[in-house]
This record gives sequence, structure tokens and C-alpha cells, in this order.
Amino acid sequence: MSLDVLIILAGAVYGYVRPGKEDKAKILKNGLKWGLIIGVVLGVIGVVLGRSLVAIGAGIEGIVLLLIIALVISIEFIIGTFIGDLLEGVLKK
Repeated sequence: MSLDVLIILAGAVYGYVRPGKEDKAKILKNGLKWGLIIGVVLGVIGVVLGRSLVAIGAGIEGIVLLLIIALVISIEFIIGTFIGDLLEGVLKK
């Protein structure tokens, strides 16, 4: 089972268990915020530990890459919460 499916399943469980509709914009903002924080921390560590211009480039690229990864994971989780909200509406009536 791929990680993408697990993320969507986790989102579906989250959407089903929590009553009412989930604030999907807030989930996306939180995902991007944490992606930026982790990206900056890991990028700074990469720059501090590396002593060349290549390490600086890898650090900046690492920040951007982690932001993209956080965006994809957040969108997959939001898809799962949408499915969970639909199941909640159908099964809990």
C-alpha cells in the first residue's frame, strides 16, 4: 500500500470521526506552515553543515522541495477529509 493511499485513508478517518464539515483551508494552511518550518530548519542545517556554495543551493532547494511535498500531502489529506465528511453524512443519518 502506498503512502498516498495511507494519507487519504487517514484523512477519511479524520473527516469521519470529527463531527461536522472540516475547515479544508485551515488544513492546507497548517500543512504549508509546517512544511515551511521543517524546510527552513533542514535548509539551515544543510547550510551550516556544508561549507560550500553547493550546500547553500541544496539548502534552498530543500526548502522549496519540502514546501511542495507538504502541499501534496495536505491536498491528499483534504481529499480524505472530503471522503470522510461524505461518509459521515451518509452513514450517521
